[in-house]
Amino acid sequence: MRKFAYLLAGWLMLGELAVAQPALRLKGLNRDLGRPAAPEAPLRRRTLGRSHLLVQFANNPSDDEMNHLQNLGATVLSYIPDFALSISVNDGISLDGVGLLAVGRLRPAEKISPDLAGTLVAGATVTLLAEFYQDVDPDDARAVAKDAGLLIQENPDLLSNHLLVSGTAKEVLALAGWDDVAYIFPAAPELIAGTPMLASAAAFTKRGAVAQSVALVGGWNGAVRGGADLKYAWVQLTDKLPADSVQSEIVRAFAEWAKYAKLTFTAASDATGDQTIAVLFASGDHGDGYPFVPQGGILAHTFYPFPVNPEPIAGNMHFNTDESWKIGAGVDVFSIALHEAGHALGLGHSDQPGAVMYPYYHQATGLTQDDVNAILQLYATQDTEPDPSTPTPVTPAATALTLTVQATASPITSSSVAISGSTSGGSGTVLVAWTANNGSSGTAQGSASWTIPTVPLNIGDNVITVSARDSQQSLVTRSLTITRNQPPNPTPTPTPATPTPGPDTTPPSMTILSPANTNVSTSDTSLVVQGTAQDNVGVASVTWSSSNGVSGTASGTNNWITPAIPLYVGATTITIRASDAAGNTSWRSISVTRN
Repeated sequence: MRKFAYLLAGWLMLGELAVAQPALRLKGLNRDLGRPAAPEAPLRRRTLGRSHLLVQFANNPSDDEMNHLQNLGATVLSYIPDFALSISVNDGISLDGVGLLAVGRLRPAEKISPDLAGTLVAGATVTLLAEFYQDVDPDDARAVAKDAGLLIQENPDLLSNHLLVSGTAKEVLALAGWDDVAYIFPAAPELIAGTPMLASAAAFTKRGAVAQSVALVGGWNGAVRGGADLKYAWVQLTDKLPADSVQSEIVRAFAEWAKYAKLTFTAASDATGDQTIAVLFASGDHGDGYPFVPQGGILAHTFYPFPVNPEPIAGNMHFNTDESWKIGAGVDVFSIALHEAGHALGLGHSDQPGAVMYPYYHQATGLTQDDVNAILQLYATQDTEPDPSTPTPVTPAATALTLTVQATASPITSSSVAISGSTSGGSGTVLVAWTANNGSSGTAQGSASWTIPTVPLNIGDNVITVSARDSQQSLVTRSLTITRNQPPNPTPTPTPATPTPGPDTTPPSMTILSPANTNVSTSDTSLVVQGTAQDNVGVASVTWSSSNGVSGTASGTNNWITPAIPLYVGATTITIRASDAAGNTSWRSISVTRN
């Protein structure tokens, strides 16, 4: 049996291992980007002495193998088909005896979404999402992005391990070179514009969640281009809407997938039966190991099909009943169910903004072509019998959507600028919109020839992203940077006669009293954290955030305590921040492994 020991100086690439191993279903793995096989640069990481690796087994890892990894001090972060895990582990730890088929680390270019290939061109600036591993502290993630030279765009709707950043192709590749970075993919125009979006949790397997970098997980019973006869059963529905309306919207979501793939969905009374999707609206700890938090947290989560997950939990869809569920607006039952049903059928998250399976929900009326292409990689095309009396319409093939932005002078001193350009190709009506990193946004006038009359500029670098989207949700973006210099000031600013006191720059000090250790192992489904905070002026607030995507405010300031913070199976990082009135902050974090 082959044995592997991880060494800091070694770069063992998954693409260079024995061909007998099952292929990993990662979107960027083994893509030929013209990169050399040898490592491009020394490994960079924020936590010295600990790295992120991919480890692959010959079969689904057993409980004993999982326990062996944990006993070695490894933290399991996510599951990767087929039979692989993403882990973090201390340097020098021997992985002999774990039963591994392969050990490796992704090259920087393999962390970049294929959907970014056309936008990462020399001289262009692009805005995108960077996903960090779940155990990376949010402050460390921000430091990594800034070190790579990227601008961070603040957005309160992002998942806790996502950052919205803008930069050049060179800076993006530098970001991918950090060990802390898991994946880089396109940002939706709504996120760039600051339009509110609802985040979607990753779908779950018995061995943990599946990361954004995973392409496909697998259909029911391992189906590849086959069909599936599925059932669905109602366990409990929300009382915020009529039951028949909720059922109708969820069945409509199932039917939307069955329009394109060879799938059937039949109502059943036994929610524990094989190939049955159990639909449950619940709050808090509802028995699956992944508790919901009150409104403002995770809307829903889903378990992948059998055999990735065991029966009877395979395919089950759970919705957070504490959310403000609506039909046709807001937290829309159909839109959320359509996305979650995709997970129940074996799909991961899409990198394509506008797709139903993108990791941020949006109001949906049906599937996009990206969603259809994905589901047809798992299941055969739905059989349809055409009506012989109805002629088959012939639709001309649409040409690729293109977007051109005319060059604009830079630097300038004016407070605004006009931008113009053109579009061609695409399907139907093309909408041109723009966003800037100063928070402004809007839509252009025109389409084939478009104009943005006024874009306000701040002093310094202004990153302006122009996007064109057609009726099939095809999206093209182009970015430019315009530097606005301070205009000459003919009148010198007088020196104040009396110096004013300097601003408060002293951050609060804080201590976590419970739990007593920064690394915690537990079998509990939640954890309460408490401690103290002090400041030279006064502590304004103490907040907490979790790598599971939830956050909130602690009770108290000088003596504070959090509510019960939900823990998922595997690793969770909890960060506590104390802030004063001047905006100074300090933080402490703990790592919790739930067995």
